[in-house]
Amino acid sequence: MLTFVLALTIGTVLMYVLQISSVVAVQSSIDSYQPFLTGLRLMVIGLIALTWPKLIQYAQQSGRISQERGAQLLAQRWRIAGWLLIIELVLGQNLVGRVLTAMDWAGV
Repeated sequence: MLTFVLALTIGTVLMYVLQISSVVAVQSSIDSYQPFLTGLRLMVIGLIALTWPKLIQYAQQSGRISQERGAQLLAQRWRIAGWLLIIELVLGQNLVGRVLTAMDWAGV
């Protein structure tokens, strides 16, 4: 629900901005926030990794997961954090596009 509301809000703001300015101005504005958003995503990944044991403990105490499942999830913490970082590199940082561009420049 939160994701839907955030996406709707961002879409509404972008449509409003697009109506009052050009596409180039909107793109340069979005590009100026890129370092901040990258830092924010990395901070959220770190926060998930650091608070993972407390989240599992809370889920166990509230009866949402069993003790055995909680132990399995605790063992998976760094694997999950690693995959989140890989997804950030591939999608957020456009690592594949950068590698392909570098290969094109190198004549490979």
